[in-house]
Amino acid sequence: MRRFIVPFNLTTEHVALTDKLAHRILRVLRMKVGDQILLCDPRGVEWVAEIVGAEVNVVRVRLLEPNFSRPESKTFVTLFQGIPKGEKMDFIVQKATELGVQRIVPMFTRRTVVQLSPDKAKSKRERWQRVAVSATEQSGGKIVPEISLPMPFKKALGEAVESDLWLLFYEAAEEPLKEVLSPFRDAGYVTSVAVMIGPEGGFDPSEVEEAKRMGAQVVSLGKRILRTETAAIVAVALVLYELGQLE
Repeated sequence: MRRFIVPFNLTTEHVALTDKLAHRILRVLRMKVGDQILLCDPRGVEWVAEIVGAEVNVVRVRLLEPNFSRPESKTFVTLFQGIPKGEKMDFIVQKATELGVQRIVPMFTRRTVVQLSPDKAKSKRERWQRVAVSATEQSGGKIVPEISLPMPFKKALGEAVESDLWLLFYEAAEEPLKEVLSPFRDAGYVTSVAVMIGPEGGFDPSEVEEAKRMGAQVVSLGKRILRTETAAIVAVALVLYELGQLE
């Protein structure tokens, strides 16, 4: 059964789907009256629905029954990602969404090569948000992660410090992730975690020291130096696993 994320709460029996979503259902997927689909709203509420009407740019559906699927992770994970070159950020957003990250913050760091004007940054954010919606639908997730506008590293520090646990991954770190997370897993789930990954070339040592002074735990992913897009996905997966959220 095809699954779609809608941008509004599902509160009435009859729902009208319009614009791009209607176009996708009718023109791209060529679905018709009588077909059943899954709809998920911003609260994570999911319903089985039946298409009962189709017009040029409108698909009308009737909600049949709630769909009680596996709940989302109890741990709110924010990925703070140094913006990489090319389309690597698309890949990171897609895979992090599949794993269950609930917020992604693109960052400009000292070693970030990419430069974005305000208009370009807004356009990139909109693109990444669309990638997140698609990945949520594909992976069976209920909550579409929020993609923030790209922000300077210093501003990202001010947001990361609000998390219960703040992990900055650095190739020169000596403390293993498993040891850092062990006491948190024993104590039960952590409400919020900030995972911070540098761009190509990693973090500048001065950035690592600044984050450490503000409370970040600087940890290692092992002896190998991973590409930024690999490090982001490995880090998120290991954090969720060690905290018991992927079991």
